[in-house]
Amino acid sequence: MVSAFGIVGLIALAGCTTVETAPSDTAPTPSTSAAQQPVQAEPTGTSSSGGTAAGGADNEVGSGGAAVAACTAANITPTLGDITPSDVQTTVSLRYTNSGSVPCNVTGFPGATLQGPDVDGLGPEYNLARGEATPSTTITLEPGATAVADLTLGTVNKNDERAWIPTAFLTTAPGDTTVMTLPFPATVGVQRQDGATHPASFIGAFRGPVD
Repeated sequence: MVSAFGIVGLIALAGCTTVETAPSDTAPTPSTSAAQQPVQAEPTGTSSSGGTAAGGADNEVGSGGAAVAACTAANITPTLGDITPSDVQTTVSLRYTNSGSVPCNVTGFPGATLQGPDVDGLGPEYNLARGEATPSTTITLEPGATAVADLTLGTVNKNDERAWIPTAFLTTAPGDTTVMTLPFPATVGVQRQDGATHPASFIGAFRGPVD
């Protein structure tokens, strides 16, 4: 016969889970941005060939008892807010709107990549790092609801010799590998800082729902 204390111990052990985050493998390189640059974590890893998105995508149980699935490209419509050119830094909102008929969850960070001209030794894609200071939470989006992730860009004058002019923005929902592509205005010059430990361009975690 199992003692009462044994049963309590087994129940306590069964309720424990461990969540591990992958270490960053970004190689440090000097940053040359004139702006004060916040500390960043690992790259989000989005690519046009189907990169992995940052953030978990575990299903949650809704208030009605039914599991809420992760949002994917099949039920999300992404949009970018207006981008104001700057000689230092600018922030634009990446909005994920649930265009499906049932609730879905977003957790953590979206994949975020700028795509533009091929650069010798760097390639045509600039994978943006994650902003460490932003907390990662699970957000349930009802149909029509929107979550926002702030996209901070280290920008320079488009005529500056350091300027790289992206033509598209690629994003993947957390846990999804389907790339969603948005146009990017050719009026914005971005400073490439691939591999920098304190890049001026980075993506924040989702927050919301917002109006």
